[in-house]
Parts: sequence; structure tokens; C-alpha cells
Amino acid sequence: MDTLIKKLKLNKNCKKCKFKCNTIYFQQNFKNWTSGNEYIDKYIQDTQLSAHEDPEKALEWIPYNRFYDIKYGKKTGVYRANWTDGCIDSWDNENQNWKRFNKNMIIALKSLSNPKSFILEVINEIKTDYELYGITQNPQTKNYMMVLNDK
Repeated sequence: MDTLIKKLKLNKNCKKCKFKCNTIYFQQNFKNWTSGNEYIDKYIQDTQLSAHEDPEKALEWIPYNRFYDIKYGKKTGVYRANWTDGCIDSWDNENQNWKRFNKNMIIALKSLSNPKSFILEVINEIKTDYELYGITQNPQTKNYMMVLNDK
């Protein structure tokens, strides 16, 4: 993926698509966020740089303050919350931002046990038919959490 990052230039067309596709818009925003963990940042950025035609396949860093009504599920060990923004849908040229759908949707927040090996946890979670939207961090516990569809 590092070579792909070098090929993309800000405010230029994507070399693969020959136009300003989703990857360019995602890349322009890299400087505006960090998880504080280089492995997580790289993984999220790699998914975004692969989302040429379908931005819904890209993960995003989601600040914890974008969730409300957070409740812990004692039986499941997973938190449930509402996500203010909802999922990325497409780029809005007029507003120069992402159009979103399912605003205020209910999601699941599942803690990652080890941020250094989180990619394995993410892969295992995806295999269980959950839709993964992104990663967040609980500011009180400092635990990283997967943001998943609520089943």
C-alpha cells in the first residue's frame, strides 16, 4: 500500500481511476485525524486507499464523542450506542464532505484486547458476519473499540 500512497497526489486525479475518486478525498483528510496508534492508522488508511469505487468499504476513525446513549450489554460484553453521523455514502462536491446515511443509527462497540494485533481481531470479527464501520477509542479506559453493526 505504501506505493499506492506515493502514487496519489493531493488535488490530482487518481492514477488508477483517472479522475478524482474516493481515495483522493480520503487521503486529503489523513492529516485531520489519528487514532494515536500507528498500526490502526495505517490499517484504516489502507482500507480508504482501496475504496476507489465504494467508500462504504472504507473504515474510518470515529471520535468517541460521535456516540451517545452508550450502554453496556451485560450478557454480551459489548456496548450499544447511537452513532450521530452514520455511514459514509458518497462524496458531496458542493459541500466538500461525505454524504452519510443512517444518521443516529444503533451500533455495537466491541473492545479490542490488543491494539498491536488488532488486525487479527478485525479479520476474525468480519468472518462472523458483522459489518465493521471503523475504530474508536474510549477516552476514559483508553481501550480501542471496533464500531460494528448492531445485530
